[in-house]
Amino acid sequence: MPDFLSTIVENHQKVSPGFVETLIRIQREELFTGLMRLRYPSDEQLVLVFLNGNQHKLYHLEESASDIIPRQSWSSYLNRADASVGSLALSGEALRLLRVAYESPIRQKVDGNLSSSDLQHELNIWSQDSNPSVIHVRADDTNRLYLIPGNLMPFLEELRFVAGKALFGMTDVSFPSSLPGSKPEFTFHVTRYVSDPDHELWQEYRLRHAFTPLMRLLFIRFNELAGRVLTERLCEQLSAWTRDGGLGMTVTGNGISNQHYFETLRHAADAYLGLTRRFHYEASPAVGSRMADGISREMLLKLDPYSRAILKRYIFDKIGQENTVTRTWR
Repeated sequence: MPDFLSTIVENHQKVSPGFVETLIRIQREELFTGLMRLRYPSDEQLVLVFLNGNQHKLYHLEESASDIIPRQSWSSYLNRADASVGSLALSGEALRLLRVAYESPIRQKVDGNLSSSDLQHELNIWSQDSNPSVIHVRADDTNRLYLIPGNLMPFLEELRFVAGKALFGMTDVSFPSSLPGSKPEFTFHVTRYVSDPDHELWQEYRLRHAFTPLMRLLFIRFNELAGRVLTERLCEQLSAWTRDGGLGMTVTGNGISNQHYFETLRHAADAYLGLTRRFHYEASPAVGSRMADGISREMLLKLDPYSRAILKRYIFDKIGQENTVTRTWR
């Protein structure tokens, strides 16, 4: 696995294990979310992930892969001298992206130099593939990661490493035209890591990006039926529900803003299922239970076939099973 974090500034050189522990304690006290990279003279690298100050994961990076170190083995890896250490603050969205890059299985690696036009041509092909991939684009002043989910999903997540910062954003397959130095004679070093669409990290990614437009459509339709005042009230009720549940989500009339870092696909699916149930529960007094149910089914049909399939699998089929038994939404 290449060093995605090569642009991190190493503020501390060849430090002792005791000093590493001091740095970890500082990050814990500051409720830090991001990464701490430790590089040793042998070029061996460790990446320690923090989530709100908690030591969350430890990755051991190798040229061809990255491994998650079991927590009981952390001390043996961290208790070594001469580490050069740098840190990088990350948003929850950026942390989710890097998790896919480090943990999703690699079926195939393709590496080469491409001009921006050649990269655009390849992206048009990769975006149609049923297999998702991680794309690493590098040049003298460029270091970027992209998640290509495939199946013609229009949204791509992007992470740009610039001036010691990691900037998360959303883009689409036209991004090569906006890369620095995108001229016919300029080439980028591009590595594509082809992955497994059935792995739970990619399933969680695709479920999240299917659920977001569903929620937007639900609120557009509810607003048409019930009006702006009741829509705003519904958004407040659902935002309170997510907040009380400790979820990093905000609900507005435009849909849902989702910054939550889910531990597992099951946790994500349960949260989206619960929010869909809650929408129905809170919307029913305004439009009636049957209409609230109908809105959900109607808006599901407006999505692309792949989004419909993954939402049915993790949300609507489960609601259907519950209704068969209880004849009601909870």
